[in-house]
Amino acid sequence: MVYSFILDKLVNSGGVQLVELFEKGGVLMWPLLILSFIAFMVLVVSLWTTREGAVLPMRLIAPVESYIRRKDYAGLTDLCEQSDSSFTRTLCVIMMFLQRNPRANIDEVREVATAEGSRQANMLTRQISWLADIGGIAPMIGLLGTVIGMMRTFTEMAAGNFEGVKQMQMASGISEAMITTAGGLALAIPCMLFYVIFRNRIQKRITDMEAAITHILSLISLQMNREQRMGNIAQRGVIPEEMGTPSEEMLHPSV
Repeated sequence: MVYSFILDKLVNSGGVQLVELFEKGGVLMWPLLILSFIAFMVLVVSLWTTREGAVLPMRLIAPVESYIRRKDYAGLTDLCEQSDSSFTRTLCVIMMFLQRNPRANIDEVREVATAEGSRQANMLTRQISWLADIGGIAPMIGLLGTVIGMMRTFTEMAAGNFEGVKQMQMASGISEAMITTAGGLALAIPCMLFYVIFRNRIQKRITDMEAAITHILSLISLQMNREQRMGNIAQRGVIPEEMGTPSEEMLHPSV
């Protein structure tokens, strides 16, 4: 655990045991401990969900292009359902829209792709936002513990509990009160560091996925344009047959 590891390194040089330091920190050390467990779980999950295969599996680009050129939207939907990633989930929504709306134009398809792509990006960024939240809350909890400890120390001093040489105990009480601040910072700094790392990683993954989706939409647009041209050619070829050849009366009208 990052929190325990850092505290252990900080206090072992002074000969103070981690458990003893934790007990001296007071009751607010327990919320910091719970937040450290949450941060560790978010860290593990983020490592798994932000990897390349979970966002944009490059091995699927070529098969996806092949399905689109054949206009096999049903087969492409099955392929996307077999691979769980942000890219395939976005493609699955696009294919389902095309199957339900075969006459949709490329602008409507692009709107669907943009909406689903934004949703997938928000899912990734919302997940790592837990690290930023913990990084902001932990120092506040530590500061609260320090303030409470100092208030207790000065209250005892005002009540006359520290007299003469015993006033030196005030320094010991203040040092114990600041343990929570040290613990909060020891948790917040790694959380913010990993948040920045994952944020940059997700931005790169999202940029790559947007480029791949744009390429797929271009292929779909070419497919739609080709079908539209073929339809126009077929329509122009049917018109003369429906009109037929001119009759004799049209060629030689009677006077």
